[in-house]
Amino acid sequence: MNFSSMEYFVALAEERSFTRAAQRLMVTQQTLSAHIASMERELGVRLVNRKVPLTLTYAGEVLLGYARRFETDRRAMVQEFADIAGDEQGLLAVGIASTRGRLLMPRAIAAFRERKPGVRVLIDEEENEELVEALREGRVDMTVATVPPGMPGFEVRLLRTEQIALLVSWRLLRRLYGEEARQVAEEVVRNRSLAPLKECPFLLLGRHDEPGDLSRRLIEQAGLSMEPTVVSSNSETLVELAIRDMGATFVPVDLARDLVGDGEASQMCIMNLGPDARIDIHMAWRSSSHVWSVIEDFADLLARQVSEDVQ
Repeated sequence: MNFSSMEYFVALAEERSFTRAAQRLMVTQQTLSAHIASMERELGVRLVNRKVPLTLTYAGEVLLGYARRFETDRRAMVQEFADIAGDEQGLLAVGIASTRGRLLMPRAIAAFRERKPGVRVLIDEEENEELVEALREGRVDMTVATVPPGMPGFEVRLLRTEQIALLVSWRLLRRLYGEEARQVAEEVVRNRSLAPLKECPFLLLGRHDEPGDLSRRLIEQAGLSMEPTVVSSNSETLVELAIRDMGATFVPVDLARDLVGDGEASQMCIMNLGPDARIDIHMAWRSSSHVWSVIEDFADLLARQVSEDVQ
């Protein structure tokens, strides 16, 4: 086995398809199949069940753990020697939720590429739990997510605290509450409780995202129904549905204002839910005796950008 064998096996395990894995690796299916067969002969076990959908055998699952650790160590080795050589090139993989990425990444990446044109950036957009798992498995170099400080194996820095608001159209509120619509919205903001909205349908993120979990806690605390009208992993989709009067959704205040504005002329009502509806967002990367300088440089740039935005 060699470096390529481990890379090929990880790709096959993640894609669960020789076709997709070969496309990802930019090799022929025959080349990929030959590598996997060679590994099986060397180890004396079958690693994959060659059927549709492709699955790993028990031996394959065991090897996947070793292969991922191997790939993580290899990546760290290449990065450390790049720092030793002063070679600012390579691929920086950053994990971030799509909504947060829309707000933070375009400006940060543009500024970063000006400073380090030799570094390419890969954005991996997933839900919060998946982002943490991607970092743990070494599929990304750093992640911007809600990561518990002190999590073993990670270095974690607070980036910002997001204020979550409830976004709903005035048309829907008037349809539900008539002339009392504004009074209902003011009561929600004043009491920091969703209780007055018992007739209102909700549009929620999934359970693997901190905003999705937070919204469910707020709904439960208010004694309301936990059955959402729509569940999605994309906040912007939920915002579009809210604009179409389909229900109320929970989004960061910055995103709500960016998408619909916050002036008197807006057709949308943005209800600030106070300190109980805040989420800490962190930057995290794997703890190591050597952290790639590119990771720390990007983290510093992102922190400065967020600090300037607050000011």
